[in-house]
This record gives sequence, structure tokens and C-alpha cells, in this order.
Amino acid sequence: MLRAMAVRELKATYVGSFFGFFWAVLNPVSQILIYGIVFGYFFKGSPPPQYGTDSYFLYLVAGLIPWQFFAQTVGATTNVLLSYRNLIKRAAGFPSEVLPIVTVISNLISALVSICLLFVIVVVFTRKASLYMMGVFVYLFLASVICVGIGWILSSLTVFLRDIPQVIGLALTGMFFFTPIFYSPTIVPPKALLIMKLNPMYHVIEGYRLAVLAGKSIPAADFAYLVIASLFILGMGGLMFRKLKPEFAEVM
Repeated sequence: MLRAMAVRELKATYVGSFFGFFWAVLNPVSQILIYGIVFGYFFKGSPPPQYGTDSYFLYLVAGLIPWQFFAQTVGATTNVLLSYRNLIKRAAGFPSEVLPIVTVISNLISALVSICLLFVIVVVFTRKASLYMMGVFVYLFLASVICVGIGWILSSLTVFLRDIPQVIGLALTGMFFFTPIFYSPTIVPPKALLIMKLNPMYHVIEGYRLAVLAGKSIPAADFAYLVIASLFILGMGGLMFRKLKPEFAEVM
């Protein structure tokens, strides 16, 4: 069922448009170019030495790609139950908990395309590659776990509170600027940085950058926190979804 529904969602997204599946490449490329030109060329900067590069463009791109996956996936999962409301109301016993998972899987396609693009950009700019680059797939998996948990929470709440998608749009905008994506965490005051580090996506983004640019992983304590936080969000999402699920058909 997961495979069939994920394929269906991918077809609904890309099939029928002029460029088709090529949009899965165009979307991340266009955003990378826009942010890269604006922040990497006009607002020139230099990343801290621990990232192993002097290129602010590479630093920015390595942080943007995991954020794109997270923001797009969270935004898409918020409305997923309402999108399938007819199926949920008519098919008694339908496992609606798979719907956010389907959305995450379909967004993984674009994420994998973006990672391949990131590898190409890094190799072209630095003329070197490392096995540590494969570590991004570990962080992508943990980001997917986070997205499933958040998707269960938000999609179930949206059934009852239709303002949730608008709130999430504002929240994602705030998270973007309060996560060190286009600026370095070294410029953040220590107390504020401790609060930032509570956000598991902070560690996912740092993991991407260190794996691809510096050929190393995040500190063990940070990685342990990321794993625990990911599983906690997944568990909380599952509990909330299970508690609210019996009321879905009636409210819809």
C-alpha cells in the first residue's frame, strides 16, 4: 500500500506537467541558485574553519538542502488527511496513519536528487570526495523520522483545527531564520545557541555540512541527542494520532 500510494502521489505531482519529473530537479536547483547568488555572491562571507572550506556557497548549499526537505515535507503532511477525506470517511478501517508516511516517501525522491546534486557541486568545487559524504543518508533518515512524527501530529490536529496550515507556514519561516542555515552558529550568543540546539534539525543540518564538506560527523553527544529527539517526536506523534484517529471520520 505504501509503495502504491507513494507512486500515485508522485504521478499526481509530476505527471501531466510539461517538464514532468524534471521538476524534481528544477525546484531544488532553482532555490540553490537563488540563495547561492544572493547570499554567496552579494553577501559574501566565510564559513568557520571546522567545515573545511572557504566557500560560503558550499556552506550555504549544504545547509539549504536538508532544510528544503524538512520544510516541504512538513508543509505537505499538514493537509494530507484532508486531501484523502473521502477515502477515510468511506473506507472503514482504512489505516490513515500511512498517509503522512506516503508524503514523506514521495518527498524523499526530491531529497535524493538534491543530495546527488550536492555531491556533484562539492566534487566540482573542491576536486575531492570522501566516504564520510555517505553520512548524509543517516541524517536524511533521521530527518524523515522527525517528519513522520511531526506529520502525524500536525495532520491529526488539522482535522479539528483548520488554521494549523497557516500557523505552520509562519512557524517554518521563523524556524528558517532561527536555524543557522545562511549564517554561522559561531556568531550566535552561547545561551541562544543552547536553545537553538534543542531543535533536532539544527543537528541534521550540521551533520550534512560536516559530512560533505569536512569529512567528519557531528559530536557523539549531539548525534545521540538527535537520535533520541527523533524517536521521541515519532513516538509522541504516534500516540497523538492514535488518540485522535477515532474522531476523524465524524469531524470530516
